[in-house]
Amino acid sequence: MSELAPPSGLADPPKDKTDLDGFPEAAAPRQLHRLSEWPGTWWFSSTSDGQPGGRFDLSAPDGTCYLAETLDGALVEKLLRTRTKVVVAERLAEVFHATVTVRVMPHCADLAAPGAVGFGINGEIHTTLDYATPRRWAAALRRAGWRSLRYLLRGDPASMNAGRALFGTAGLHRRAPNGMTTHLGPLDRVHAESLLADRGVEVRPIPAHVPIVEP
Repeated sequence: MSELAPPSGLADPPKDKTDLDGFPEAAAPRQLHRLSEWPGTWWFSSTSDGQPGGRFDLSAPDGTCYLAETLDGALVEKLLRTRTKVVVAERLAEVFHATVTVRVMPHCADLAAPGAVGFGINGEIHTTLDYATPRRWAAALRRAGWRSLRYLLRGDPASMNAGRALFGTAGLHRRAPNGMTTHLGPLDRVHAESLLADRGVEVRPIPAHVPIVEP
């Protein structure tokens, strides 16, 4: 008989948005990063609880766009979400790297701030695979007037990398939000390989020839 999972320490958000008054605010980063197979940077995904999607997805017609504060964090989010020791070199050539220069950051709630504990948040909001409660927090903070979230990336065991979840209308946006400028180009593979090597992850090409051994 399997043991029952212990109860979660992550509380549901308060129903009254005024109970979120004084929630910690995150400072604006200088840059944000996103890796994607598609040249469009500003994809705002939406879903309902229990459905596939992102940790802080809002229900349509609203949506959420996910970016990382560093390229290292973007690599973690894109390539290291599951246990990985080797990344295929050709995979690095498939992705576009969007570098976003931030002049003005949408009003951003800091889920990683120590003061967030007093509102009912613990580290599970960054790591739980049950996205229902984090999505309720995203919706509650949006109703309270916040326009983005700062959170820690689950794939980084050191919890040094953070991401930003920006709220907007669901779907693909052709332009960056006000106060941001996007530069889109190929991924710097040398830099990416160095960052992955620091995490003990090798980059290997697909073999062009496979030797055939007689039985």
